[in-house]
Amino acid sequence: MSRLGLHTDFQLSIKEYSADSHPLHRHNYFELIYVLEGRGIHVINENQFAYGHGDLFLLTPADSHTFQAHAHSTFCIIDFTAAFFERSSATGRDKPELTEFFRQLEYIFQNAGRYQGFIALNEEDRTFSGLLVQRLIAEWESEGYFREIVLQNLVFLLLNIIARYARASPSAPLNERAANMAYEITAYLQHHIYDNDLLTLDQVAGYFHLSKDYVGAYFRKYTGKTIKKFVLDYKVELAKTRLLHSRLTISQIAAELGFTDESHLNKVFRKQIGMTANQYRAKQINRAALSNK
Repeated sequence: MSRLGLHTDFQLSIKEYSADSHPLHRHNYFELIYVLEGRGIHVINENQFAYGHGDLFLLTPADSHTFQAHAHSTFCIIDFTAAFFERSSATGRDKPELTEFFRQLEYIFQNAGRYQGFIALNEEDRTFSGLLVQRLIAEWESEGYFREIVLQNLVFLLLNIIARYARASPSAPLNERAANMAYEITAYLQHHIYDNDLLTLDQVAGYFHLSKDYVGAYFRKYTGKTIKKFVLDYKVELAKTRLLHSRLTISQIAAELGFTDESHLNKVFRKQIGMTANQYRAKQINRAALSNK
């Protein structure tokens, strides 16, 4: 299986597939796929989704996928990295500061398993997404003023639509009230992950109008982790994403995620994965380079 890299922060392309299968592959970036026409099967990891006009998919760098076209198919492929939302572009030009907005959407990328790549849009959102994609194509092909800003905002709108579905759909059937509350606490912690003051046991208990002892024991029973451990693990996953898909320094990542300093983040990395954050970044970059050869 091959791994494809991206040489810029953003790329849009129109791709066509005949009635055959495309080789299984993986990317080093995020990918939005909108079906312009055709039908067939989209294999994402070990899941198969029948696709048709108007379907929307979001893939993360962890996903592998391939198309099995049953009829001539055309896709709008939108590839981007987290750096697409940073202020400084790869060319050194300043862009609008959208990093804060990207933070709000990080929930999508860390919880991709909730929809397994396929976004089950309702008819209203399918229509609106189609209009956004058509505008993206037109803007990509133009050389108009503020082109990059418009592209950013159009992608951001698409991601916001997807965010609705990521937040509305738990990762597993929640038939029991107890399990549902565990999910609500988890969602609260992820939503406030950048504000340490709101992640304390006192704050969580107060938000849900429960005692500290009850919340702590309850969360551990249904998740297997203390709230403190869950928060730390989630921050490490966010740090991994930023190490791989942004140009932020270790110190900047540590500051954004509420670690005391770079040393604190490295200490957590050593304990959890046996290497520093810098070593993790270098290892993953080398692995990606070898897989691209």
